[in-house]
Order: sequence, then C-alpha cells, then structure tokens
Amino acid sequence: MAFIDYYKILGVDKNIPQKDVKKAYLKRAKQFHPDLHPDDPKAKAKFQALTEAYDVIGDPEKRKKYDQYGEQWREADAYEKQTGQSYSSARSGGFGDGGFDGFDFSSFSSGGGGFSSFFEDLFGRGKSGTRRHTGEMNATVNIDLYTALLGGDIVIQLNNGQKVKLKVKPETQNGTKVRLRGKGYDRGDGTYGDLIITYNVKLPTNLTEHQKQLIRELQRG
Repeated sequence: MAFIDYYKILGVDKNIPQKDVKKAYLKRAKQFHPDLHPDDPKAKAKFQALTEAYDVIGDPEKRKKYDQYGEQWREADAYEKQTGQSYSSARSGGFGDGGFDGFDFSSFSSGGGGFSSFFEDLFGRGKSGTRRHTGEMNATVNIDLYTALLGGDIVIQLNNGQKVKLKVKPETQNGTKVRLRGKGYDRGDGTYGDLIITYNVKLPTNLTEHQKQLIRELQRG
C-alpha cells in the first residue's frame, strides 16, 4: 500500500506549528464537507480522509510517531504499548532475533513519501498511472505458545473499536496468515478491503525447571 501523506491531505507543510494544525483542518473541512458537494460521490471519502489526517497530525504524540515511522506509526504504537520495548530498537534487532517475526516492513516509509494513489484519485492529483486502492490492511497478532499448539479463541480490537473473535487452529505455525473479509481500510466507495492477520507466536520466558523438564520430555517424544 502506498504511503498516505497526511500533511498533503491537510494542505500544509510538514513543519507546520502544532498550534496552527486545527486552523488548517477547519479551512479544509469547509472546502470538502459532504454537504457542500451533494453531487460528488467521493465527497464523504474525502472528508473521512481529512478527518483521519487531522486525528493524527492534530495530536502531538500521534504526530511524533507518524513523523518517525510513516504509515506504520499505528503498528509502532501498538508494539510499544504491548511489549514496553522501543519499536526502532526491536526493528534493528536490538531485542534479539525473532522479535519481529511476522512484521511486514516492505512498505515502511518514514515521512515525506509520495501521495497514495487512493488520495491522489480522491483529491484529483495525478489523473494517469494511478492504481485502485485495494483497502487491504495488514496487522500482526501475538499468540502464546500454548494457544498456537492447542488452538483456542482470541479477541482482537480493530482500529474502529470493534472487537472480533478469532479461532486459532491447533498447531498454528509462526507467520501463519488469516484473512478477515471486509475488515480493512475504507476504499472510498462504500466498500472495505480485507484485513490480513499474521500470527506471531510468543515463546514463554522464565520457565521453571519442572516446565523445562516437561519440554525436554516432549522433545524426546
């Protein structure tokens, strides 16, 4: 998925003072409000994009994460909250091998990237060479070793606050992917893409001698 430049959506420079962000948002909100464009089928999606941009850039903490990690700022925030570890250090291997098994950094970008084709199309920038936004979203979900081996139910919370129960199959391998239809990004036409979940199996730590012995017995078969 192409990088989404929230600053361009707001129509501001990346160095805009924090105190001026709201003023810029209100100016653009008047320009793109759906009520002012009843004949534009994309008006609602434009306004949603603008609101999302302001939600991030208008919040100093979110803006800091966004400036540092680009489109993956949400994953960085979730990772740090869940593990208490620095996303940057873990990404560079500072927390040992396997700390980021299942994380997809192929589209990682840290600020200042190009405008996504989706928003180029919405806001009329670039009439050729754009590709349709698929709405596909990627996320990593940690599961413990026991759930991976024996199976079980887990509950995840989506970006919109909705909770979804997932059934983990027995003997699920690290890196296994599952697809949730219609739980991804809004494509801007009233439909939603898919959410691709990648399971990251977390190994237990601080095992007792008894637990280690049980594992050795399991190893011997």
